[in-house]
Amino acid sequence: MDEITHIYLISVIILMVISAMFACSETSIIAASRAKIHRMANEGNKRAKKLEKLLKIREKVISTMLVGNNAVNILASALATSALLRIFGDAGLLYATIGMTIIVLIFAEIAPKSFAIKSPDKIALFLAPLIDILVKILFPLTHSIQKIVDVFIKFFFKDSLEKSQDAELEEIRDTVDLKAKEGSIFKYDKDLLDGVLDLSDTEISEIMVHRKDIESINIDLPISKIIHLALKISYTRIPLWRGNKENIVAILNVRKFLKALHLYKGNLEKFELTSVTSEPWFVPSSNSLRSQLFTFRKRKKRFSLVVDEYGSLLGLLTLEDILEEIVGEIKEQEDGAEINIIKNKSGSYKITGKTLIRDINKKLDWDILESDQAYNLAAFIINGLGRIPEEKENFEIDGLHFEILKRKNHDLILVKVKKI
Repeated sequence: MDEITHIYLISVIILMVISAMFACSETSIIAASRAKIHRMANEGNKRAKKLEKLLKIREKVISTMLVGNNAVNILASALATSALLRIFGDAGLLYATIGMTIIVLIFAEIAPKSFAIKSPDKIALFLAPLIDILVKILFPLTHSIQKIVDVFIKFFFKDSLEKSQDAELEEIRDTVDLKAKEGSIFKYDKDLLDGVLDLSDTEISEIMVHRKDIESINIDLPISKIIHLALKISYTRIPLWRGNKENIVAILNVRKFLKALHLYKGNLEKFELTSVTSEPWFVPSSNSLRSQLFTFRKRKKRFSLVVDEYGSLLGLLTLEDILEEIVGEIKEQEDGAEINIIKNKSGSYKITGKTLIRDINKKLDWDILESDQAYNLAAFIINGLGRIPEEKENFEIDGLHFEILKRKNHDLILVKVKKI
């Protein structure tokens, strides 16, 4: 072999090393975790800061790596072909084609990309300064190519290429679900994350206490009667109504009430309720739980009444209700307190009629369809049958078998449910 052939072959080896570097950089940039790099950048890591900027223009970086990689591979193939033609004559073309295909696939594509995918963050951090230089050097070429590519993409995809907020949230949900299936995230942690993500998609009306289930007191009753009724209600804030139960005029703070009564020395019936009550706060049912949570924090309140667009009372919502959507049930189970869902040995469940469909789906991983008319199990059954079922009656709705265990007047108190 002459000197020129040696130079060609050495150049091919060098170019293959450069090609491997391009492939390694491309894969590491694609697989690098933006969240992890962002955290490291905030901690003061200089390479992480540089890499974070590159990740914001990931498309341009990948374009640069692809242009560089292809240019290097084409040049290496041309040099290898020239060298082998000088050594083997016309047969060198076949040898160069087969040999370069194997070398490029193994040493310039598969091996470096497999290596990069094992630890993309570390490799991307290590190569970040070099990638930054290459992006700047090749920018004129890659920018022109990207413009041409964008024309074709826009022709076939007329809609915006930017990810919507919903798409971003779905991507996070999918990631959480995948990590849970892989065992990286425990079910409890997954439920917490799902609960937070669901806040934006869930309206107040989906989790509020319905107006017929609100425990309230007539404000015009004697103080002694109000005390008696307030002690029976296990909440610290009680709506007070006048005329009819939907005309809420004040909210009684039970703790302040009891403290004021303890200090009060005059005639009990002359006690002024206004000193321990506050004005009711009405919020629209269309608000999302996320916006309502921020409003609770901003106004430093934890109790609201839900109304429709006409101002009619629909229900009530507390800060605790929203927190329970994230962390699950947090109410204390007192002696004799009712448990909403109880599993039987047969695989069926005893569920109270007032249990929200949303809570059933969350706890049992079911997919019962809820609506404004079917917000809890009793409403779902009545809506599905078109009537109020009798006690001990059995029937099926949407793939579920129901048996009414207890009914009081028109209310379904306890129901046995089993998936068919």
